[in-house]
Amino acid sequence: MHVARLLNAIISHGALPDSFLNSTIIPIPKAGNVSMCESANYRGIALSSVYLKIVDNIVLHKYSAHLSTSELQFGFKRKSSTNLCTFVLKESLAYYTKNDSTVFCSFLDVTKASDRVNYCKLFRLLIDRGLPACIIRLLLNAYIRLTSCVWHGVMFCLSTFLRLMV
Repeated sequence: MHVARLLNAIISHGALPDSFLNSTIIPIPKAGNVSMCESANYRGIALSSVYLKIVDNIVLHKYSAHLSTSELQFGFKRKSSTNLCTFVLKESLAYYTKNDSTVFCSFLDVTKASDRVNYCKLFRLLIDRGLPACIIRLLLNAYIRLTSCVWHGVMFCLSTFLRLMV
C-alpha cells in the first residue's frame, strides 16, 4: 500500500526522489583475450533503482499506445529481434551473388547515437502523440536529474600494477 501511494505521488507530481535517479555503471570486458587497459574493450551495464524500473514499466504498460515505433524497427522492441533483419540481409545477398550480380551494402554505426539525441524534439514528439503532461513532466524530470557513476571495484590493469612494482 505504501509503495502504491509513493508511485501514485511520483506520477501525479512528475518528480522522482534523488535516490531513484542514481545508477552505477559496471564495466564488463567484451572478450577474454583483449587488453584490459583499453576502455573500448568494455561495455557498461547500468544498475539503477528497482523503483525506477517499476515506474518505467508502469509508464510502458499504461501508455504503450502512445509510444509506438516504426514497423521497420527491429531491435529494442517487444517481440522483435534483429535476427529477422539479419536473415533478410543474408538471403538478399545470397540471391544476388547466386545470380552473378554485383551487390553493394552500406552500414551505419550508431554506437554513440544516444549522445546525439535531440531531446527537445523527442519531448515534442511525445506531446504530439498525446502522452499526458504529468508523464512528460516525469520523464523530463528524470532525464534532467539522472546521475551515474562508474564502479571501479578491484579491477585494474596488470601493466599498471607491474609499473608500480618496479
